Order: sequence, then C-alpha cells, then structure tokens
Amino acid sequence: MSIRIVSSRLAGILIALLAGITPVLASPGLTLSEAERLALENAPWLKHHRTGAKAAAERVVYESRLPDPQLTLGFLNVPTDSYRLDREDMTMTMVGIRQAFPPGDVLKLKGQRAEKELTREQARVEIEYRNLLRQVRQTWVELYYQQQSLNTLQELHRLARKQLEAAEARYRAAQAMQQSVLQAQQALARLNEREPMLRAQIARLQAQLARWVGEAAYQALPSDFPSLPPVSSSFDHTRHPEWLAAQYGLEQARIEVDMARQEYKPGWMLDLTYGYRRPMPDGTERPDMLSAMVTLDMPIFREKRQDRRLAEKQSMEAGARYEIEEKRRELEAMYHSMRAEFEALAEREKIFARELLPAIRRESQVTVAGFARDQVEYRDALMKTFDTELEYTRLRVDQTKAQAELLYLTGESQP
Repeated sequence: MSIRIVSSRLAGILIALLAGITPVLASPGLTLSEAERLALENAPWLKHHRTGAKAAAERVVYESRLPDPQLTLGFLNVPTDSYRLDREDMTMTMVGIRQAFPPGDVLKLKGQRAEKELTREQARVEIEYRNLLRQVRQTWVELYYQQQSLNTLQELHRLARKQLEAAEARYRAAQAMQQSVLQAQQALARLNEREPMLRAQIARLQAQLARWVGEAAYQALPSDFPSLPPVSSSFDHTRHPEWLAAQYGLEQARIEVDMARQEYKPGWMLDLTYGYRRPMPDGTERPDMLSAMVTLDMPIFREKRQDRRLAEKQSMEAGARYEIEEKRRELEAMYHSMRAEFEALAEREKIFARELLPAIRRESQVTVAGFARDQVEYRDALMKTFDTELEYTRLRVDQTKAQAELLYLTGESQP
C-alpha cells in the first residue's frame, strides 16, 4: 500500500470524525439556541415563578387598603312577652355600618411590604431564568459530548472489526502469530464494553433535557459546536438576583419591625347605626334613633404580646442581614473560582488547538504512512488521534459549562 493511499485514507477518517460521521448528526437537529427557546417557553418552574410575581403585583393593590366595612342588621329591645315591634318605645329595627381602622401607619407599611415582596418575586423570576439557561446549556453540551463519544466509538468499532478480520486472515495464512488475533479480539471487546454505558448516559441526559424541552430532547444534535454569549470581565454581586432577593428580604424584615412597633398604638373601630321605630298602637309617631360609637384597642399587656412580637421581628431582621452577607460571600467565591477555572480551560483549549492537535495529527500521518511496523501500531496511531480529538471536545464542553456558570453570575441580555 502506497504512502499516498494510506495518508488519504487516514485523512478521510479524520475528516469524517470532525464533520460528523453519521448522516443523522450532520442533519439539522435540536440546536442549543432552540433548546433554550423551548425551555424558556415551556419550563413549568419558570412559569411558577412568573405567576408568583403576578400574584405579588395583585397583592400590592389591596394590602394598603382599609378592611371592608361591615353591615349590621337586626332588631333591638324586642319585648319577650309579645314580640311585637310597635309595643315598646325602645324597640327599633336597626341598620348600621362598622369600619375598622388599623393602628398607626400599619396600612402604609403593609403596602410597602407588598411592594418589596413584588420586587423579591421579580428577582426570583430572574434567578430561575438564569438557572434554567445554565442547566439547559450544561445538559445540552454534555449530551453533545456523549453522542460524539458514541459516534467515535462506533467508528473505532468498525476499524477494530476490520483489523480483527485482517489478523485472522494473516493467521490462517501463517503470516502472523495467534497473539495478534487475541490482541485484536481484546481491542474489540474493550470497545463493546464501553458502548452500553455511553448509551445509558445519552438516555439519562435526554431524559433530563426533556424535563425542560419535551420530546424535542430526543432529536439528534447538530455536529457544530455551539457558542455562548461573551462573559463580562467584571462582577458586581449587588446586581445578582440572588443577592437582590436577599436584600429585598431584609427590607421586608425592617418593615415588619416597624409594623410591630405600630401595634403599641391602639387600633379603633367606628360604628354608625340607624334605628327605625314604628308608630305606637294608638298611631302616635315615634322618632327614629341614630347612634355612633368608637371602639378602641387597649394594648396594655405589652410584655406578653407587643414586646414579644417586636423581639421576634427584630431577630428576623438580624437573620436577614446575616443571609445577605452569606450570599455576598457565596456569590463572590463562586465567581472567582469559576473565573479561574474558565481561564485555565481557555488557555488549555488554545494549546490544544494550536499545538497538541496538529502535532498528534502529524504523528499519526507519519506513523500510518510508512513507519508503522504492524497492525497494532497502526491501530494505536488512529486511536490516539481519535482520543485526542475527544479529549479536545471534552475540554470545550467543560469550558462551555464554566462559561454557562459565569453567565449565570454576571448575567446577559434577555432575548
């Protein structure tokens, strides 16, 4: 076999691997951008948070309003000996309105608390939006890698099968020892052993992706590796929705403290009643009656009620402050660790693309073209190239996962 023929054969194998060996992978399938779109449209948990924000917006409208007035109807001072409404002067048909007024600035503070809850729910929507994109991206690229691995394994399986057939033919022709046949059988068995786990990994990732995108998760993925939006070079934890949600929680807790202080003031209630009196049995008219009454709360047992409630809300406020500090440390630690990992992976990717991959390919071409002493060395040269290509894909997948984490932290423009 000439050097030109062998080199052309190797180049064809490598081109097939990089371009997508099977026609299914080369055809259009579930792209990452399409998976993101489907997830944002259909993911139940994101819809759950959006409905929570909508409910909080409705709460803002009514929380600062007075409670509904009460209507009172009845009969007053009815004599029990006759149960007649026109016998006694004191008997009246009564209709009245009762309105309660909470103490101090409770209504105003309730409205402010509802507004803070709305902003907190909106921050939670943003958290889930970012988290959903992160999970879909990481799952998609991991599924891409596993499918590429299975694709490469199938190509290696075909190569190993041909080598086994060639080794058996040479052994029957007394041109090779039985050891070469055994080695070829072992190489084929190793490839067969890896395939079930790869298929299981693909099925697991597809099921996970289907949680967000439905049946589209079982479509083939395109062969082109996706790109994500660029990551900001700086990070401000005060703009992250997790920190903002914690900050709004602290502001809510402060309002709760102010509301507890308002309970030291008396609430009150106004009653207005109109009493209609019927004429006496002899026809004499009797005047109707109008009553007005104010009822006041008496917060005199403060030690067991108001003091305890205020102490409770103050403790909750202190806890919210600790939560904010913990969230700041968590986010900054996540960013710095992930930034370091991302930059290291980016540097490795450059080394792979500029130095290692070209060197491995040249080595394989030289080995196959004229310096391979036997079929084992030929197989090892090809497998080394395939493994390096897969390792490079693994590196790009890990880098994309780290980039998805950073985008979760720094944010990006919503479509």
